[in-house]
Amino acid sequence: MSSTKKFTHWQRTESQFLAAGADAVYSIVGNLSQTGHWMKQLGFTVHDDQRGVGTKVDLLPPGKVFGPLHRATAPSGSITRRNQAARMVEFTQPQPGGSMVLRWRVDEHEGGCMLHFTVELHGPGTTAFKFTVGKELCEDFAVAAARLYRLIAHTAHIKLDAHVVIAGGRGFLGRNLAADLVCRGASVVVLSRTREADFPTEQYIWDGQHQGPWTGAFASDRPVHLVNLAGERVDKRNTAENIAALTDSRVRTTRTLAEATTQGAKLATWIQSSTTAIFSDAGETELTESSPIPTGERALPEMTGVAVAWEKAFTQAQVNAEHRYILRTSLVMHPDAPLLGPLNLLANTGLGGKLGHGKQWFSWIGMEDWLRVIRCLLRLEAPAIPDGIVHATAPNPLRNEEVMAALRSLAGMPGLPTGSLIPTVGAAAMGTNARVVLTGRKATSEVLQKAGFVFEETDFAATVGR
Repeated sequence: MSSTKKFTHWQRTESQFLAAGADAVYSIVGNLSQTGHWMKQLGFTVHDDQRGVGTKVDLLPPGKVFGPLHRATAPSGSITRRNQAARMVEFTQPQPGGSMVLRWRVDEHEGGCMLHFTVELHGPGTTAFKFTVGKELCEDFAVAAARLYRLIAHTAHIKLDAHVVIAGGRGFLGRNLAADLVCRGASVVVLSRTREADFPTEQYIWDGQHQGPWTGAFASDRPVHLVNLAGERVDKRNTAENIAALTDSRVRTTRTLAEATTQGAKLATWIQSSTTAIFSDAGETELTESSPIPTGERALPEMTGVAVAWEKAFTQAQVNAEHRYILRTSLVMHPDAPLLGPLNLLANTGLGGKLGHGKQWFSWIGMEDWLRVIRCLLRLEAPAIPDGIVHATAPNPLRNEEVMAALRSLAGMPGLPTGSLIPTVGAAAMGTNARVVLTGRKATSEVLQKAGFVFEETDFAATVGR
């Protein structure tokens, strides 16, 4: 795609598997008047009952600024394509000097169907709209698909024999995992400190410290699994107070969960989250599950210090589970990954050159592969992974300069090297930790390789730029 076209055309597609018949899913998807029941970020008013090509449709977007502005100024859109046999419907909204196209398609797939949602922007406003309207429409699509699945769950022909409890189930990783498992027919509940309206799973409120009614989340007639993702947000200023809070939140929640699970039947699986940042800034060392953990000055307290305590809380607890895993996750990549926000900001403002010296390793894994790893650990699909430590990281780590080059290419912008000063100052201004991007690790997984796990997301640019 030419540089000029990148500024006047943008497209993104989100896809989700559902363990349900394609026709049942399309019966909801193909009726735009029902879209607001499952895609909470938008809704439509359809002006006649034919719903065919040419039907006048008003888009009802949310948002305190864009929503009212759109409703006051935008003309009506219309259904511009509809194909019942292909289970596809398309809506086009005129924009100043261009248009926005929204397209839904449902394809048959082994064991169910694949739901695809595409946003296309055309015209001179593309650059501005892709960071606002386009991003907002695509965000949380897996959660939207899970709401859709619940609408047609009674027709689903496959239900997973699994009840999964996710502690920290509403963060970026947790909500994607919860939604994916719901769409596949599993019973899912999340443990969270607050309740989210319209979240597509049962929610139990807990504080991560005390036993209480939330322990009822483990009651089920299906095999019960626990995925512990709970803990304070990692990317905070590097202060002793923040490091203590990061550590304490992970240690306490792990011990609280261990205490709760000793009261009932044995869990089928406990997946304890950890991080490849346990190796701190590892330079050129190649790291696998059997690599030693750094000590002394090489062990950064906000990385090794937090992760070692987190893992030790798990190994020292009375973990009542048939299968036990410590899952050291690298940076999970997806267009909406939190880390990509500041990196894309640099890339789209001409500052997307290498950060620091640019040679630091960037270990990563695509969201879809991370979800597949979890499903394998839960023994919901093959291959089975032996108990113990597992690195959730793709087999092809990149250098920081390669990552930034890919983001510059997607942005269609040149990039000045930023050195260490700009990331450090920027991180301080945003209350984050510059070491996240200025340090690196070359981590891979010998465990997944030996088990026969095949990664599907190995192209970084394709993973983050779809």
